[in-house]
Amino acid sequence: MDDFFFGPGVVLITFFIAAAYSIYSFIKAAHLERMAKIEKGIDTNAPSNNNRYLDLKLGLLMVGVAFGLLLAYMLEKAFRIDELVFYPSFMLLFGGSSLIVAFFWVKKIRKNK
Repeated sequence: MDDFFFGPGVVLITFFIAAAYSIYSFIKAAHLERMAKIEKGIDTNAPSNNNRYLDLKLGLLMVGVAFGLLLAYMLEKAFRIDELVFYPSFMLLFGGSSLIVAFFWVKKIRKNK
C-alpha cells in the first residue's frame, strides 16, 4: 500500500485534485461573467459566434492527426527505427498545421460572406 501511495498514487491524486479545481474555477468564472452581464443588462441568451465552423476545424484536426500517424508509421517502417518519438511529434506537427489551414480557410469563408 505504501508503494502505491508514494509512487503513482501521489501523481494520480494530484492530477484529480488539479482537474477538479480547474473545472470548479471554470464554472465559477462562467457564473461570475454571466452575473456581470445581467447587472449591465446584456442579453445572456444571445448565441455565441465562437463555435462557428467548429466542425470544419475538428475535421481538419482529425485529418491532420491521422495523416501524421500514417506518415510516422511509414517512416518507422521505411527506416526500420523502433523509436516511438515519431508518433507524438508527427501527430502534433500535422495536427497543428491542419489547425493553421483551418484558420485561414475560415478567414477566407468569412471574407466571402
